[in-house]
Amino acid sequence: MELARGQPREMVKRVRDDWLDLARETLIRAGIEAVSVQRLSRRLGVTRGGFYGYFGTRDRLLARLLQDWRAINTGALRRIAAPARKDGAVQINELVRMWIEDQDYSPEYDAAVRDWARRAPKVARVVRRVDVERIRLITRIFRNLDFRPAEAHIRARITYYHQVGYYTLAVHESRRTRRRLSPMYALVLTGSRHPR
Repeated sequence: MELARGQPREMVKRVRDDWLDLARETLIRAGIEAVSVQRLSRRLGVTRGGFYGYFGTRDRLLARLLQDWRAINTGALRRIAAPARKDGAVQINELVRMWIEDQDYSPEYDAAVRDWARRAPKVARVVRRVDVERIRLITRIFRNLDFRPAEAHIRARITYYHQVGYYTLAVHESRRTRRRLSPMYALVLTGSRHPR
């Protein structure tokens, strides 16, 4: 994509980020069908031609939206389960805290992308790859808790499927309740009361 003449790179990035932020918000609030160039242009108060100067096509925006989802909703887990980190108890605490506090992870974004994936096989393939990656990362945490490979993998799957199900079912509990219950979840999922 060519940059508009005279536009500093920082400005181009800021404008692209504005489009992407609005596309994310629209996807979460109204679904993938609502992520249209016309609607986004109207909301930003710019012409559709402005969009094409920054993304080229709607498909490029949607591809960027998937990359954004993956970065936002998997980035924190990658940091928690980084290979250099070896303290499984600390890692499981951080994982539980991330999910309870919705820090560095947007359950609404995840649900919106999964809904999109039900209608778009290409997106479904991306979601499956991300799920495999996340389970692999959680498996690493369970390995750091001294579980053997097969058991670590099964515990990781149960933990991940539980969390995806929690969001998919739109369970509504206060953070206070979630914090109070976290030691019980830890006991069931890890065999000890790691989260505090």
